[in-house]
Amino acid sequence: MILDDWINKKIFDNKKVKLTREDLDNYQLERLNYLIEYTKDNSPFYRRLYKDIDKLNSLDELTKLPITNKYDILECDKKMVCVSQSEISRIVSLKTSGTTGKCKTIYFTEEDQDLTIDFFGAGISLLAQKGDTMMILLPCERENGVGDLIRKGLHNIEVKPVPYGLLDTFERCANSIIENKVNSIVGMPVEILALGRYIKEKHLNIKLKSILLSADMVSREIVEEIKEAYDCEVFNHFGITEAGLGCAVECSYHTGMHIRENDILMEVVDPVTKEPLEDGKVGKVLLTTLTRAAMPLIRYETGDIGALVPGTCSCGSPLKRLDYIDYREANVFYLDDDSFINIKDLDGSLFKIKNLINCRIEIQDKSKLNIKLAVLDLNNDNKDYDLLISKAKELLLNIEAIKKAVDTNQLDIDIEVEYTDKWINYYMGKRKIIYD
Repeated sequence: MILDDWINKKIFDNKKVKLTREDLDNYQLERLNYLIEYTKDNSPFYRRLYKDIDKLNSLDELTKLPITNKYDILECDKKMVCVSQSEISRIVSLKTSGTTGKCKTIYFTEEDQDLTIDFFGAGISLLAQKGDTMMILLPCERENGVGDLIRKGLHNIEVKPVPYGLLDTFERCANSIIENKVNSIVGMPVEILALGRYIKEKHLNIKLKSILLSADMVSREIVEEIKEAYDCEVFNHFGITEAGLGCAVECSYHTGMHIRENDILMEVVDPVTKEPLEDGKVGKVLLTTLTRAAMPLIRYETGDIGALVPGTCSCGSPLKRLDYIDYREANVFYLDDDSFINIKDLDGSLFKIKNLINCRIEIQDKSKLNIKLAVLDLNNDNKDYDLLISKAKELLLNIEAIKKAVDTNQLDIDIEVEYTDKWINYYMGKRKIIYD
């Protein structure tokens, strides 16, 4: 497998014939012990955190290391940095929900970003090869932003990049695909689905070989809708800015995202006890950046809830695999003590509606679910308004938590339909439930 060969080269400089799980475990333990000493020597935050911690004897002792989270970054960001200011090449500020206007600040050296570029090249090699042309439907204007890092990764594997940026108009984007002979796309799931539904409705002569979904979590239902719209293979990718953007990507067997284990150690722990969970069990996703110089993160709570896939992938790789993310802790709405709704489940239901290109989800007064549906209508024949609203409510009531809340009069649902021939962007950035 391509990622195995890439990691083998990175770790062992091609001295080993076949990468094994034992190799990876031994390497990660060695990197962890180096990381403990490195951060204690260079970071006031980790020096205090690890003052009573020395060498680990096995990965089973990971629980000796305290879990870190977004509040540590908010309160101690510069104290977590391990290099001089002159070595910092990029600083990223991220808005954080639940705080009073504060931003998480993440620091990278040039070498940190080179590691991500290298991974992007290797990961994309699973779906695009030399001579292919890939459109980047992600922000491309900032140097070393996500689109720019992907562009550099594509150059490394001799895939032609078409740095388009976020979806603006269907017609312009489709024309760019045709003019540049694009046969692969990387972008956000809902934007890619909306574009695919436009292409299909217009009967455009566009045929892709592969799509990479990135920059937002996605449901299996939306993946199936994207496959249906484009009739091509669809790959899922997981990455967060704190980890340098690239973390894990699917292979052609599509049974979980292979983790970049030379640079990232990933765990899943019980949300309450914080004890490690066996593969297949859903919990909090933690990660450790094994090779970051500027601002290493160790046992960092990503805010994502998910699971590691049990067993070995059919491709034969020993790499651990991350399953689809279930939801983000920061963006769920609790209907009662035991049940909640999240954007992934809502999207997974609503995007089964024919030609839906976007939807806006809002909770009002803690008891009203307001939904605005943008439905593609190229011929101005929007005759099925009431039928469409009825279909949307039916799909929503298939979500057990919503049905229970509606049946007990805890939740009202109000749906509005906007027919359009244009792309309507209800969100700037990741999709989320909006709270009034």
